[in-house]
Amino acid sequence: MKIAKQGLILAKREGVIVSIQGDQLRVQTREGPLTVVVTPSTKVRETAFMSSKHREHHNLIPGLIIKADGDENGGTLTAEDISFKERDWRAAIASKAGTHQQFEQQAAHNQAAAAERAELRQAIIDGHEYVVRDEATVLFATGSAVIAEQYKHKLLQLAKEVASHGNYRLSILGFADPRGDAAANERLSAKRALAVSNFLRQTGHVQPGRVLSPSAMGEGTAAPGEAAPANNDEARRVLVRVVTPKSQLK
Repeated sequence: MKIAKQGLILAKREGVIVSIQGDQLRVQTREGPLTVVVTPSTKVRETAFMSSKHREHHNLIPGLIIKADGDENGGTLTAEDISFKERDWRAAIASKAGTHQQFEQQAAHNQAAAAERAELRQAIIDGHEYVVRDEATVLFATGSAVIAEQYKHKLLQLAKEVASHGNYRLSILGFADPRGDAAANERLSAKRALAVSNFLRQTGHVQPGRVLSPSAMGEGTAAPGEAAPANNDEARRVLVRVVTPKSQLK
């Protein structure tokens, strides 16, 4: 929402923090990407049921859903106030979207669950001790991490059905085609996986704590049991799998 006031555009935006560089937050909103600038005077608040607490700027981490109010100009919003829900912060930490330091700060409270998630995530990547219940493949344009509309519908349908699998987890693996620099391709595969992860978390049908941290698989690889891509178009993909660990089958 935007309000004109004394020549300024006062905006209220909601979105997910994709990355942080210095005092700038790269935020994905429903309207598109937005840069949110955090200044020393920016107020940061954590909200819970019937309460609000002041938080420091370092509590703003990738994967966190925020609401930002401030002056907007040309895709950049200088924030006066940023708020987030306590449960969303915990979900961002649990999904390992934050930094190692931030994860360790939460570990005293969530250590057992984090260890289980890390073990399961690696087991899924390695192809052991899990059962694939459903999956979806999202293809991307060259050099892009933008999800096409046709795949948004596909992901939404998958998200609506995940609860039927009981004790599920969502494994999200990003890939790139072999053209260009390998390091750049790995970064691009990470961006694609993160874009899909954020979309699924925002559907409202998926429990954020059941979305495993997205993994960058780079170029020229395939997931266990997955057929190798036939061409570069098929190589630029994110593979989403709904899995349940064998040890926790119902």
